[in-house]
Amino acid sequence: MRPSLMKILSCGLAILLSVFAGCQSRDREVLKRTQFVMGTLVEITLVAENNKASAEALRGAFQEMRRVEALMSRRIEGSDVSRVNEYAGKKVMAVSNDLISVIKVALETSHLSDGRFDVTVGSLVRLWEKCWKENRVPSQEEVVGALQLVDYHDLEVDGEKNTLFLRREGMQLVLGGIAKGYAVDQAYRFLRDRGFTDLIVNAGGDLRAAGSKLGLPWVVGIQNPRDKTKMVGTLEVTDAAVATSGDYERYYMKDGVRYHHILDPLTGFPARGCRGVTVLGDELMRTDALATAVFVLGPEKGLALVEKLPQTEALIIDEKGRTLLSSGMEDRIGLD
Repeated sequence: MRPSLMKILSCGLAILLSVFAGCQSRDREVLKRTQFVMGTLVEITLVAENNKASAEALRGAFQEMRRVEALMSRRIEGSDVSRVNEYAGKKVMAVSNDLISVIKVALETSHLSDGRFDVTVGSLVRLWEKCWKENRVPSQEEVVGALQLVDYHDLEVDGEKNTLFLRREGMQLVLGGIAKGYAVDQAYRFLRDRGFTDLIVNAGGDLRAAGSKLGLPWVVGIQNPRDKTKMVGTLEVTDAAVATSGDYERYYMKDGVRYHHILDPLTGFPARGCRGVTVLGDELMRTDALATAVFVLGPEKGLALVEKLPQTEALIIDEKGRTLLSSGMEDRIGLD
């Protein structure tokens, strides 16, 4: 990373969509629908005529996200992911094109991040979920045992036959860091394929935008994770994806220590070094995975990775509350 291109400011991070007033058009309106999908609140905003075609398109976009959820949730019986997990170490499983596409990008991100993004982290996730319910921190022995079943190199993918295989019994896929991004991309494409040009699909702060809001840019607000009444700044987006990863959404406190859900696949414990990461890119699936990878890598290594990638920018809040910007992000963000 080029230190001279880094700005350091005190603040924190979260993502939310800011709605700014615009000039109304006679036949086009800002249409919004909200549903709970994939464990989060999803809001789809469409600038279009308020007619039957628009209503059907919005319903179809949500249905597309639910279709993806039915394939990729480890908690839904009979999903592609649940079947791959059930037959880990036993049987090669035929899966959908959708899952193959997601796994290929997941593995690319694993290689880029030297394994700091790993969708085979399921044994660790289950351990920490269990300990969360028991209000305790897992022992080092428990973590080491779970780590024995984490290694993306042991995930076999055959793109021609559309099959997946986890080589060792007990291994588990978890797609929480990428599947939501893919679902948003699919809803986005569904709407674009039907001729809609101005829209945002926002899934709990991870979003993909196209066009404008009645001639004005879509605006994303960056919020302080330690004080949600304060805004860090704003980011104008069009034809872009924005993803966030942070330690402030899902966590518990034990003996004064924050234990959050973003686990380091190398240590087995929650990643340290960042409070939050925002990544700006082209499609949300890749941006979603990259935000997690950067968070786990930490500020310096994370920004160094971003600087190598085309059409990718990042804002990172480190563990001390300082904000680090990639070189291209400096010109994109308006800081308060």
